[in-house]
Amino acid sequence: MFNEPYFYLKEKMKKTLIEIKNLEYSSTNSNFVMKIDSFNFPSGKSLLVSGESGSGKTTFLNLLSGTILPQKGEITILGKSLSESSSVKKDKIRGDNFGIIFQTFNLLPYLSVEENILLGLSFSYLRKSRLKGSYQEEIEILMSKLSLNYKSLMNRKAHELSIGQQQRVAVARALIGSPEIILADEPTSALDVKNKEEFIKLLFNSMDKKRQSLIMVSHDQNFAESFDSKKSIHDICGIIEND
Repeated sequence: MFNEPYFYLKEKMKKTLIEIKNLEYSSTNSNFVMKIDSFNFPSGKSLLVSGESGSGKTTFLNLLSGTILPQKGEITILGKSLSESSSVKKDKIRGDNFGIIFQTFNLLPYLSVEENILLGLSFSYLRKSRLKGSYQEEIEILMSKLSLNYKSLMNRKAHELSIGQQQRVAVARALIGSPEIILADEPTSALDVKNKEEFIKLLFNSMDKKRQSLIMVSHDQNFAESFDSKKSIHDICGIIEND
């Protein structure tokens, strides 16, 4: 029996983070239908999903995180089926395994920067257990990677921050506790070209590349080369109808 090439064995050893089979989702408020025959996302990778506005990119992320559920098919996260899980178990799967960067950031305006970042640990003992130091030490390290000054900003309210600062605080909240899967929904939509490039560099430099993988959706393809792979939402979804 011949030995398989090392690179092939290495690929086989990568665990599957997300697997979708025979999925069908339809919105109750419109004629929107999304169908995905098969989708697999391995660990240690970054994927950029492109598509025009209204093409289903955000719906795709919501399905991955279990925020919405399909009428048919199966979504498996690290071997755990979302469709067969109770609401409590789905919340635990989401809290333990996903860090989500929302398009509108979703910071609580009257909480401090530090309090907003700590919200990323609120629903996951697993993420808390991964911290190597105190909460404050971990936040300071993350903020430093994201070019935010901990001492001057930690007690500032979220509504007092600039758009760029709010965005980076939202990233820190998603990354704290090293969830394995980072989902980002159009995080650069409010930025100019220069700041978009800077943000993408900061995001990748702040991630734990040994533990964390990234799926980002965007209509902007200017930074596609930063990702391991790129797919159109139409390539992932065999049929998208929006009559």
